[in-house]
Order: sequence, then C-alpha cells, then structure tokens
Amino acid sequence: VAAGLCVMGGVLVAGPVGAAVGGAVGTAMAVSLSRDVVGLHDLLEETPVAKRGEIITLFRESFQEEFMDTIQNNPELKLLVGGMTILGILRYMIDREMLQDDQLETMDGILRKVF
Repeated sequence: VAAGLCVMGGVLVAGPVGAAVGGAVGTAMAVSLSRDVVGLHDLLEETPVAKRGEIITLFRESFQEEFMDTIQNNPELKLLVGGMTILGILRYMIDREMLQDDQLETMDGILRKVF
C-alpha cells in the first residue's frame, strides 16, 4: 500500500520520473517495515499439518481486517478504490492544499498536454 501511494503521488507530481522515484521510496519503506516479519510460507512449514488450516484462516482474517482498516482510514485510497478519476483525485488534492505552487504548475503543464 505504501509503495503504491508513493508511486501514485510521484506520478501526479512529476509523471514517469516521479513514478520511478515514488516507487523507490515506497519500496524502501515497505522493506524497512517488513524486516522482522515471518513469511506465511515459513510459518506454515513450522506448523503441524493439523493446525495449518487455522493459521491460514487467521492470516486471511487479519489481512482482510488490516486491508479494510487501511482503506477506510485513508481518504485518498477511498477515492481510488471508489473509482474516482485522476482529475477527481487531483481536485481533491488541490482542495486539501496537498500540492504546492511548483507542483501545481507541473500538473497544469501535464494536463495541458493530455487534454
């Protein structure tokens, strides 16, 4: 999720170059967050066969809960998941003053070329 948001923000601000930078930043964030995480595959290998179903069920429930919580608490993700267009998201960001003057000029140039 973090990497995706960084890429989206990079694209909105600087196009393809911003996507690359946003992807690098988001990936670095995701790597740092996952350092002490045990993978599901490793966990299942260490779990007795009879208990693996419970592990998978718990994993599925916690993943769904975390995913839904992330979306419900993030207005930008609500816009994306809700099918909002890039122009709608841009307007939202302008209304919330999330973009600075130089970023607005960049976006204006991009939108003039696209439309």
